Amino acid sequence: MELRHEHIVRVEDAGRLNDGTLYVAMEYLRHGSVEQVYRSAPIQLTKCIGLVKDVCWALEYAHAREFIHRDIKPGNVLIDGNNRGKLSDFGLATKLSVDGTASPFGYRTHLAPEVVQGGGMTKLSDQYALGLTAYRMINGDAFLPEVTDSGELIDMILAGTYPNRGRYRPYVPAKVQRIVNRCMDVDPSKRFDSASEFRQALEGVLLHCDWTLRQKGSVVRYRARIGTAKYKVNITSMVGGRFSIETTKQIADGDVRRVKKDCFATLTLAEMKKAIRRVLQRYVANGS
Repeated sequence: MELRHEHIVRVEDAGRLNDGTLYVAMEYLRHGSVEQVYRSAPIQLTKCIGLVKDVCWALEYAHAREFIHRDIKPGNVLIDGNNRGKLSDFGLATKLSVDGTASPFGYRTHLAPEVVQGGGMTKLSDQYALGLTAYRMINGDAFLPEVTDSGELIDMILAGTYPNRGRYRPYVPAKVQRIVNRCMDVDPSKRFDSASEFRQALEGVLLHCDWTLRQKGSVVRYRARIGTAKYKVNITSMVGGRFSIETTKQIADGDVRRVKKDCFATLTLAEMKKAIRRVLQRYVANGS
């Protein structure tokens, strides 16, 4: 098998050493994989979507040649010197049979429901695995549900609760959530028709900023830059289980101003979660 594409890690050589050991020599990418670089933490949204689109290009190329990957996960998405994503480890990749399926292998938490039920792997199961990979990259692995055994995992995959499709970082726009969730639909017929369609959906998302998160004591701080302006959104935990949200904007000359429409006092936990999603997502989607 030979798949050569700018978003697929290039295999230079393969063979057997004198002692009988099999080897594969691949191009060297010093940054390593998404898993190695980010250590299961969330990735900035714009960077994450860029990496996922790169993998879509790789899948489009492989799928057009009737190959499926069967093992898409953060550890198999490598980052090159230009911060582009490259799909690696085609060791489990295989040619599709005449009915468009292949034997089920791969990272068990990324197996599509139809594969868990005993079906073969397809282009749509590759898409499911990429959708789950995107979910992990966007939210970090802390958002994955705890699973005690393989039986519970299978039940959750079949029920569509691994991962929790309703739980995303508060700044992730609803449009992005819908796109990723569609890739992970339990019903393969409701997913995108192809990796190309998935990529095109992502290309239709316009993001104006990335929020970074830090927590110090009782204060959770979100920060972002839009053009020359710097925004800060502080969530403070108050006595009595109440919360306040304070939003400020620092312009180029250093002047800091409160953004009154995005400041709130004495919110309940439910009110705070709703308000912070609305504020953060609006800046990401609209820039103001």
